[in-house]
Amino acid sequence: MKKILSAIGIFLVAALVAIITFLISGEKGKQLPTKALLIGDKTFNVEIADTIASRTRGLSGRGFLGEGDGMFFIFPYSAIQHFWMKGMKFPIDIIWISGDKVIGMVMGAEPEAGPDYEIYSSPEIADKVLEINAGLTQKFGIKTGDSIGISLGQLE
Repeated sequence: MKKILSAIGIFLVAALVAIITFLISGEKGKQLPTKALLIGDKTFNVEIADTIASRTRGLSGRGFLGEGDGMFFIFPYSAIQHFWMKGMKFPIDIIWISGDKVIGMVMGAEPEAGPDYEIYSSPEIADKVLEINAGLTQKFGIKTGDSIGISLGQLE
């Protein structure tokens, strides 16, 4: 009986990995929607990561991010969000957002080679996360309590 349960468990894990891999590969190369996001007094052009695949991939594998650019992760639920730097090639600031307010930040998260990646967790429940180049949070004076606003239309 234990062998059957173990085999079922292995099968389920393998199936989950296959499904996530399929979702990620299906979206590879797809351009994410881009919107303008106002945070504090600064507007960023952000790619919207609002699917499992786009949130899982994030900025991994990219060589750079423009100064006025970012990636905006939108989750279908509020929870403590966890991020890591797997596959990253440049340092970033991570801005945790709940509703339309900044609730915390990680400044200067550095790329890591692994296998023991540092996990960055939101200080409280969050439903959105903004990733921008390291140092921009300080440069633009972004702070906890700042409001965010996002454009309704897609940028061209």
